[in-house]
Amino acid sequence: MNMKSYDRDLHSWQVELYDQIVNETEDVELIKKLIGNNKKQCIFEVCCGSGRILIPLARDGHIMTGLDMDNLMISKLFEKAYGINNITVIQADATTAEWGKEYDVVILGGNILLNIVSEDIKSAQQKFIQKAYFALKPGGHMYLDNNYFIHPEQFFGYPGERIIFEGTDSSGNYGRYMLVNEEYDVEKQLVSGIRRFELRLKSGETFVKEEKYVKYVPTVQEMEKWMGDAGFVIEKKYGSYAEEPINEFTQRAIYWAKKPK
Repeated sequence: MNMKSYDRDLHSWQVELYDQIVNETEDVELIKKLIGNNKKQCIFEVCCGSGRILIPLARDGHIMTGLDMDNLMISKLFEKAYGINNITVIQADATTAEWGKEYDVVILGGNILLNIVSEDIKSAQQKFIQKAYFALKPGGHMYLDNNYFIHPEQFFGYPGERIIFEGTDSSGNYGRYMLVNEEYDVEKQLVSGIRRFELRLKSGETFVKEEKYVKYVPTVQEMEKWMGDAGFVIEKKYGSYAEEPINEFTQRAIYWAKKPK
């Protein structure tokens, strides 16, 4: 089997396992609460994946537009959204694509800032917030949700191997996704390491793929400055989906920020 075939099998396995395992709903419920019982909203979700957030909001009647560059994720989304007519999905790279305008809500969820791939990650993170501002109508809101630790050095930089998820897909292929030899640079706020994918096909063939990664971990002060510089007014901020304040025991930075009229 050639490398392209292995890559296709790995990609399919990744999408299916991600869709099975990443199924939390706490953030969806918080988004619904923040939106409230107002008229149905025009909502744009960046990097919508297989629709974990987008589909429940569409079922509530909101006019949903999603953007994602992964064709298999988008296919999975439409499988789950069969019969729902108020969904539009754009296949494109969020860092370079136009996001559109006049939305009531823009969702930057699911650790999106940490997962941006760019040569200048910090600038790209700030650009996402700016793009969200320009995509909103006056009076609209941005939901920003990012993994956040007051002491990131206590969380990042895990030595050895850390399994993120593993399992068998519907084709009978078993795999593991892990992070290897992660390091955290306190001064530069950079996390780096290796992503390793191990796949054992139903046929018994095995395949290993490794790729380096680098992530910039913004502080609360940086994110709030970026929002202020873009023009946002922060109305609410939480350290958890239970609406706790950000503190040393919480693990998120969640914002509901308004574009003034």
